[in-house]
Amino acid sequence: MIEDLISISTLMICTFLSTIVVGIFMLQVWLTDRRHAAAGYWCLSMWVGSVCTLLFALRAIGYPMLTVGFANMLATLGYALMWAGFRVFDRRRAYPLVVLAGPVLWSAAYLFVPQISADVNNRIILSSAIISAYSVWMGVDIWRGRRGERLPTRTLSAIFFLSHGIIYSLRIPMAIVSPAPLGNGTAHSAWFALFSLELFAHTILAAVAMLVLIKERGEALYRQASRTDALTGIANRGSFFEDTRVHLAARSEGTLMIFDLDRFKAINDTHGHVAGDTVLKRFSARISASLEEGMLFCRFGGEEFALFAPRHDIARAEHFAERLRQDVAALSILSEGREIGVSVSIGLADVATFGADFDRLHSAADGALYAAKEAGRNLVMRATPAATLSGFAERMRSPSASSTGIAAAR
Repeated sequence: MIEDLISISTLMICTFLSTIVVGIFMLQVWLTDRRHAAAGYWCLSMWVGSVCTLLFALRAIGYPMLTVGFANMLATLGYALMWAGFRVFDRRRAYPLVVLAGPVLWSAAYLFVPQISADVNNRIILSSAIISAYSVWMGVDIWRGRRGERLPTRTLSAIFFLSHGIIYSLRIPMAIVSPAPLGNGTAHSAWFALFSLELFAHTILAAVAMLVLIKERGEALYRQASRTDALTGIANRGSFFEDTRVHLAARSEGTLMIFDLDRFKAINDTHGHVAGDTVLKRFSARISASLEEGMLFCRFGGEEFALFAPRHDIARAEHFAERLRQDVAALSILSEGREIGVSVSIGLADVATFGADFDRLHSAADGALYAAKEAGRNLVMRATPAATLSGFAERMRSPSASSTGIAAAR
């Protein structure tokens, strides 16, 4: 018989050892970086599960109030803490009442309802209902988290917890249709042995899922940091190049805009570099708030920024850039009680005129920006092929003078 081949006590001891090992790793993760708050909850759930499974393994020789009543309370608490960990992992609120609901419900039923404390099948029904509820809720939460963060293992983890909740709930009809007899302090039947084996496998896979999700979150944050400008929080030059080239390869329409804050060096010299940083952050936030869907915005470096509008022809892009220029001119930035005036010059170049080669597009937009600076600043200028060729020829004749002129103009 299956129940003779699968030793429940042995399974519990194996589960105890595996949860101890995972608990140690989770504790190390949490102690290394306290920002991993979910690891703290998961660490607690593993330690609670370790004590629980050890008590389950001692049922044949232990005191029922400890190995049955207290052990099952710990089992529900372990799942509740696991649920709280996934809530925190996805930056949702972990409600203390929900965490306590399962353990309190079990404890009250075991202590005050004779039909629960005296009948192993009634205990199976109650504990299965509680644990299945937590498992299904975890699966739903993990699945919902895909909208905001698409970690590779997230979908698999959601399916895994949902399926475990459904499978574990099948213990309820089995306990009703085919009640398990009591043997060596626990249920002794083929179906109970199979469900215990599934629980053991679930514990191992749940631990692996937690560790992998933490690893994937760390890798995602590292990738994001490598693509983000540290001061302004927007995309950096490298990620903008990469993303814009993807758009250019797929579309024949779009406009590149190059922004340069006017007289930014004077702002630093007059108000200090802290005030300059404030100007850069406020400018970035203002432009970011006005972006339309699909637009890419980055800090090129210093006071220069770039924006790619993939669905804008030159006329629409010019109208949009003019609105941005006016918004920037209306900014009110205070530094040590003094107001800092800000304006921006913008150069535009469109794909329809200059093609989908990024370097050519950038050169044309940068030439238009230079023309806006030369014309008096605080202007939006579109690039034209004739002006681009003329500017290129001028820079070729006198590169040092041209670069000096650009620096002075900006």
